[in-house]
Amino acid sequence: MRSTFVQTISRLAREDSKVMLVIGDTGFSVMEPFEAEFGPRFVNVGIAEQSFVSFAAGLAAAGMKPFAYNVVSFMTLRGAEQIMLDVCYQENPVILVGVGGGFAYGPAGPTHHALQDVAMMRAFPNLDVYCPADPAEMEAVMLTAYRRQRPAYIRIGRSVDAPIHAGGVEAPVERAIPLARGTDAAILACGTILREAVQVQKLLEERGCSVTLYSMPRVRPLDEETVLACAGRHRAVFTMEEHGVTGGLGSAVAELLAERRQCPAVFHRYGVPDSFAMVTGSRDYQLDYFGLSPQKAAEDMWKRWESAL
Repeated sequence: MRSTFVQTISRLAREDSKVMLVIGDTGFSVMEPFEAEFGPRFVNVGIAEQSFVSFAAGLAAAGMKPFAYNVVSFMTLRGAEQIMLDVCYQENPVILVGVGGGFAYGPAGPTHHALQDVAMMRAFPNLDVYCPADPAEMEAVMLTAYRRQRPAYIRIGRSVDAPIHAGGVEAPVERAIPLARGTDAAILACGTILREAVQVQKLLEERGCSVTLYSMPRVRPLDEETVLACAGRHRAVFTMEEHGVTGGLGSAVAELLAERRQCPAVFHRYGVPDSFAMVTGSRDYQLDYFGLSPQKAAEDMWKRWESAL
């Protein structure tokens, strides 16, 4: 998705002289083509996350259209006050792009894990929140955020993310994207864990559970119509995210279902428990450790769905 980011912002910059790229001393080996082509419209603020956010907000206030790219955990935690006051409160249309969502920096430990960022960003007024799952979703999300001209947060992975969608994803991204239609259970997934969710859906189908699968690239505003439809048509609804269970997609779905009093027989959020990841390992190792590998998630979903029969 990083390569898609550079390709898409370069295309936008050729079409719109106000598009700028601001980084916080990250993105080396992928950002150089943009810098070479657009020169002064590329700024490396350095390792200064609060100033980085405020600088981007100032550009937006002056009429520019900045994309601000930085590591998720540093940008959101260290720059939280500036995101809230300089970007959201003043409604400056900065597009914040956070790289390294979830366990993308798994071996680096809790300082680099990004498991609370969606919860934080969902809490700030005036901020759209996106979690694209693959390059096709990334391009569509970027175009959507650019055209809406309002504060936005886009959370991506770090590695080379294999395509999930056979074709492109149409912008604007406002609705959930269907990947499979079933009758027994529904899985709503956002971000890079969609790859695992696809495998979970297949494993459940093999055992006789007919599964609907949706990708939810836009977490806020939530596609309420699709969520409520899933709750009305399926005995079980599950959410999956590479994020803590508190405050992310699962919480957004749970809040909606509770408020509308439309709860399925089984509802469960699959994410990282309310704890720090005190073990070191790759993304796949961490997902398995927390029960989010396809095999473990599918086994748990099967038991929960079967118990409701």
